[in-house]
Amino acid sequence: MRKIDKPIHDGEPDITDRLRDAIINRQEFDAGAPLRIDALATRFGVSHMPIRAALQRLESEGLIVAQPNKGARVAAVDETFVAELLDVRMLIESYLARRAAGRMTPQWLEQLETLRARHEEAVARGDAAEALTANRDFHAAIHHIAANRDASLILERHWRLIRALWKRYGYQADRFAGVVADHRLLLAAFAAGDGEAAAAVTAAHTARAKLVLLNRMREHAPPADGSQTFDAATKEPHE
Repeated sequence: MRKIDKPIHDGEPDITDRLRDAIINRQEFDAGAPLRIDALATRFGVSHMPIRAALQRLESEGLIVAQPNKGARVAAVDETFVAELLDVRMLIESYLARRAAGRMTPQWLEQLETLRARHEEAVARGDAAEALTANRDFHAAIHHIAANRDASLILERHWRLIRALWKRYGYQADRFAGVVADHRLLLAAFAAGDGEAAAAVTAAHTARAKLVLLNRMREHAPPADGSQTFDAATKEPHE
């Protein structure tokens, strides 16, 4: 399967993004590793304040475990972590889709059609970064229509984490085709005012994303014997 052509890139990341990526990529911080503010401030060339803010944000995402009198440590970003994250997201998003269907207006449906078209245009160009951003905006609009602030905040809190996971493990072109199809089905359910159909499409959409991401994680997992595997095209070792 061919990866989408253009890499995912967000521009110059802030300290939270850089630390999140370093944890997910396992560049310097293994599961259970302590995170000391002084060392992180030196590592990223900043004061203590942005490091504290980054640790608080990443703790809310579940990437960091803070214990009294023991400081912060890196959580295990493994298959269990990702599966549980997406299971919760599936329940909340399907609930919001059902709720949005009952509140849908022609104006909101037109806005969602515009966002759908923007996503499909990005996919057609092979622009993974824009496709992921457009996908986020499409779903964020649905969450706005559903009008449940607490549920939306939970999903928003994990958006950058999920984006970082896709960036780490790769987003393939065939996955984008499935997302396009799901968006069209979802809009058809909204147009029909069918909340149960909207919830079912959304649940299946997130369940497929979970299966694809977990499979990508397994493909990138190091061999049990610790030896390196090599990419047939690049001849470079997988991380």
